[in-house]
Amino acid sequence: MTLLSEYVRAHWREDTFFGYQFLNGVHPVMIRRCTELPCNFPVTPAMVASSLGESSSLQDELEKGNIFLADYKILEGVPANTINGYQQYIAAPLCLLHLQPSGELVPIAIQLSQCPGPDSPIFLPSDSEWDWILAKTWVRYAEFLVHEAVSHLLLTHLIDEAFALATLRQLPMCHPLFKLSSRIVLQ
Repeated sequence: MTLLSEYVRAHWREDTFFGYQFLNGVHPVMIRRCTELPCNFPVTPAMVASSLGESSSLQDELEKGNIFLADYKILEGVPANTINGYQQYIAAPLCLLHLQPSGELVPIAIQLSQCPGPDSPIFLPSDSEWDWILAKTWVRYAEFLVHEAVSHLLLTHLIDEAFALATLRQLPMCHPLFKLSSRIVLQ
């Protein structure tokens, strides 16, 4: 084991480590500063009051720019696969995060679908330990899906491939970009 893997093993359940991964993980592009809560994420000030501390309210933190949202709406309606006869599932969560005065980013509310209602509760750090861990796990899973399918595959390989093929087909062999593209494609 490495020092990093030892650290992850010891801290993976912590909210501060979950928030750290939003900014320092492999895919830090889904998080956005939140100035007002989306209408499909009915978080009330009372729900998150204990997470914000006694001196702040949700509205104050929104105005200060200390509230962030990770919205995985892009996954809504994506059909899940069946593997070895077992139906798989995909969530399209909303995750509200708070930047604490200490500089740590922590999750304060998670909804696992884009449609609020009785079938889509809002999970809070005050819920049971395993409910909260499971909600954070679904957010990580959504993060992985968006990273792999959109950011990595689509915006890296598939877009680059189109330019590489166009370059190889349209530029003469003596052109420097042709030489660069042919090296990239052949590797």
